[in-house]
Amino acid sequence: MHSSIRIPLSITLALSLFSGCAPQPAPQKQVTIDSTLPVPSLNGYLADITSAAFEWKPVDDPRVSGYYIYRDTPGGEDAKLHRIATVDSRYATHYVDNDLRPNTHYQYRFSTFTGSGSESVGSETMLVATQPMIAPVSFFQSVGNMPRSAKLLWRPHPNAKISGYAIERQNVNDQKWSTIATVTGRLNAEFIDRDLKDGQVYHYRIRALSFDNLSTEPSEMAKVVTKPLPPEIKNITATNNLPRAITLSWEPSQISDLSHYNIYRSTSPKGIFDYHVKIDKTAFTDMITEDGKFYFYKVTAVDKDGLESPMTPIAVQGSTLSKPQTPIAYDGKIVNGAAELQWKNNDLRTVSFTVVKTTKTSWISRESVDINNITGTNFRDTDIKPGTQYEYQVVSVDTNGIRSVPTAAIELSYEAK
Repeated sequence: MHSSIRIPLSITLALSLFSGCAPQPAPQKQVTIDSTLPVPSLNGYLADITSAAFEWKPVDDPRVSGYYIYRDTPGGEDAKLHRIATVDSRYATHYVDNDLRPNTHYQYRFSTFTGSGSESVGSETMLVATQPMIAPVSFFQSVGNMPRSAKLLWRPHPNAKISGYAIERQNVNDQKWSTIATVTGRLNAEFIDRDLKDGQVYHYRIRALSFDNLSTEPSEMAKVVTKPLPPEIKNITATNNLPRAITLSWEPSQISDLSHYNIYRSTSPKGIFDYHVKIDKTAFTDMITEDGKFYFYKVTAVDKDGLESPMTPIAVQGSTLSKPQTPIAYDGKIVNGAAELQWKNNDLRTVSFTVVKTTKTSWISRESVDINNITGTNFRDTDIKPGTQYEYQVVSVDTNGIRSVPTAAIELSYEAK
């Protein structure tokens, strides 16, 4: 085989080469070589990265029906040239071979054929070299420690054939690469990947894309670690001895960009914890209107990016101060025109007692009055009237003014003699 001399094409020729249509290869048939048929005379070729365009001089011989194109397959077991295409018109003078390998040498030969199946002698073998593939993106880096996102930066590709970029990310589970986004425009140089997991490692790379749908080799890999969640809050405590209040306290979060704390509350340790309050201190007093009320609490830290620490698996229990215990051994009777009551104290918290006196003024109406600050365990009521019915109850009172559940009522009636 002999390589032909490549003849430079004009700019007009170059445009016509790449705008011409490339007929599909036809099945190869057994032909008869006719040495009288004209042999195609190649003007030259233009090679790109994955294609090669050819031009030849027109053939005027009316016997010619078209042209056969032969090519080898570099790297294959068969080094021979095989027919790859048929141009079914003797008036055609251009052909484009696509889907070639970059930076590869190919051999081509052309012939003419007739409608009866005869074929000319082949042209001189032309050696064609495709251009090297466009270089990968040379500079690619990442910005980590961002909340649930990763920022990727690269240097715009200098090749004007580049139309954009494909961003690839490696799957954490199977280590496979997949395209997650396409950035249009050669001069673009940034992409932010969102909705990532907290404190997770991600690997990225980038490919440059050409206007003719070529993809470069990937860039160097860039590693990203997303910002982790703030750590759990430690040593949360809750009081159980305050009147109608529960005070929470905890260790300060050690993160440098703390925004605030969130407090969640539930009536059950395994129930749903509803958001209760936002606070920027490490203590909180929950004011409650009930005595002996139990609540369960969890506390989280929130950073300035809105990332919230996990809730602790075990909630802390707090309660308001319970009511004092009700007096016991309660008894009462009328003695010498007065109501005498007595009872026993059942709670060391008790500092005084209150007697609730109810007077039945009619069948349907009653009047009640509290007699407070009784320090002993008995009471004598001389303010009673003959023929009137009274009810008495006793309540324990602690130093906070919290009252116990009253005793059962004792009904007394003073009948004058």
